[in-house]
Amino acid sequence: MTNQKKYWGVVLAIAGALMWGIQGPVSEFLYQDRSFSTEWLMGIKMLVSGILILFFVRVFQHQPIFTIWNKKTWFTLLCYALLGLTGVQYLFLLTVRASNPATATIMQSLGTVMIVILTALVYRELPTRPEAIAVVVALLGTWLLVTKGDLTKLAISPTAFGLGLLVALAGALQTMLPVKLIQHYNTLVVIGWSMLIGGLIFSCIHPVWVQPPHFSVGVVLGVGFIVLFGTMLAFICFISSLHYISPTTAGLLDTFEPLSATLGTVWFFNTSFNGAEIIGGLLVLSTVFILALPVHKQSSF
Repeated sequence: MTNQKKYWGVVLAIAGALMWGIQGPVSEFLYQDRSFSTEWLMGIKMLVSGILILFFVRVFQHQPIFTIWNKKTWFTLLCYALLGLTGVQYLFLLTVRASNPATATIMQSLGTVMIVILTALVYRELPTRPEAIAVVVALLGTWLLVTKGDLTKLAISPTAFGLGLLVALAGALQTMLPVKLIQHYNTLVVIGWSMLIGGLIFSCIHPVWVQPPHFSVGVVLGVGFIVLFGTMLAFICFISSLHYISPTTAGLLDTFEPLSATLGTVWFFNTSFNGAEIIGGLLVLSTVFILALPVHKQSSF
């Protein structure tokens, strides 16, 4: 593989991570109107993104989009759509609303550690030394992040903390559930249908034409950014990068998500973070690099 292709892979992965991260501050801007519905936003962003992604695959990639619906894969696709892709996006927005974009994105980064824990429990395989270290570091970082250094009490609400753990779990499921699907089908087809399924469900919960938000210029631009950049293009860029770089490299570049979310939060909302929060956030993000260390697996238990 040429260096130029690797370069474009890195650019695509960073672009996808940045767009997803910036989605957090944009969502917080929309949530300044307390009547703005998360369910309405989920319906519109996933429905439009799903339709556009499937349109892209069929018209520009000239690939079939309905073959994935068969008796062997439909249940797995539904589980991924509901528990993984839809779950992580909905819980992420709820965590943003309950705390702030930076905290939500860093808590989502714990999904990597959740994968280690779930793998150990499901396959009864002891974690490697880097994996064990990553779990301890992540727990310490999370504790600093949610207590702001005062280890005797939470600095964020219990609701925000609980949602943050759930978004991390959903992030882990989003990575683990579609493995077999992606081995046999176009990744964008899997994502497109999952987006469409989630969008249809939330359109039933809160139809886009029922009690829509007040469409000021800022709201239109904010929703448009989330639909086109924060959701559709973010996923397309990140998945497309895997054609040029390894999943490990793409995962490392995924740390640009909390970076962009944090900078956006500080820049637009004048949110401040103390030393303990900064150290905690860095510890959580460092787990991605720790887990990238090569090492042999230990025996099962």
